[in-house]
Amino acid sequence: MNKNIIVSAVLALLVIGGAVYFGVAKREPEISSPLHAELAEAYSRIPTDAGKVNFLKQSNNLTQKVDPELVDLDSQIISCAPNVDSLLSSSPTTGGSCAAGPTKLSNTNGLYMGGQCCSPLMDTKEYHKNLEKLQAYKNMPDIPLDPMHTPVALAKKWIDYDKETTLTPEEQKAFDNAYAISKEKPCCCKCWHYYVNEGIAKKMIKDGTFNAQGIAQYWDASDICGS
Repeated sequence: MNKNIIVSAVLALLVIGGAVYFGVAKREPEISSPLHAELAEAYSRIPTDAGKVNFLKQSNNLTQKVDPELVDLDSQIISCAPNVDSLLSSSPTTGGSCAAGPTKLSNTNGLYMGGQCCSPLMDTKEYHKNLEKLQAYKNMPDIPLDPMHTPVALAKKWIDYDKETTLTPEEQKAFDNAYAISKEKPCCCKCWHYYVNEGIAKKMIKDGTFNAQGIAQYWDASDICGS
C-alpha cells in the first residue's frame, strides 16, 4: 500500500515537472526570439528616456516590428523644455517631456530636436502629409521644413529671435489672428518648439511674407506633438 502511494507520488511529480518544463520551453522562444533581440537592441540605442517610452508603445513592449522611420524619430532629442540652452552646454541634458523625465546625453552629435514629446506617433502618414505642406515655405531662409529634425542651433536662433522681437500693435493683430484660426497654435504646449514657431511667425509678419492664414497653416503643418 505504502509502495503504491510512493509510486503515485513520484509519477505526479514527474507529470507536474514535465508540465512546468514544457511550459517554460514553450515560452522561451518568444522571450529570446530574434525579433525580441533586434527590438531590444534598437531600444538600447535610443538616447532619451522619452524616446524609449515611445518605442515601447510602438513595438507593443518589444513584441512587434517598428517602422524604421519611427525608430529614427524616437532617436532624436525629445524634450518639452522651453529652450535648448542645456543641450548646448558641455554636459547636454534634455528637458523632461510628457512621456518621461530629463536625460543626460554624452553629446548631441548627429541628433536633432524631435517631436513626440506629448505622445508617440504610431504611423507616419500625417507626418508625410505635413512635410508636403511645409514645402510651400521653402523659400523662407532657415525655416525648419522637417520640424521633427530641427537642428539644435537653428532652434536656438528662432527662440532667441522670439525673445528679442517685439511686434507693433498692428503686427500683433496679425499674430493674434493667426493664433485664433490655427488648430495647433505654435505648439500643443509651451516647449522649445512653441517658441521656435512664435519666432518664425514674428519673422513672417515683420517681412510681410505671410498673412495670418499663411502663418496658421505653417503652425498646423509643423505639428510635432505625436498622435
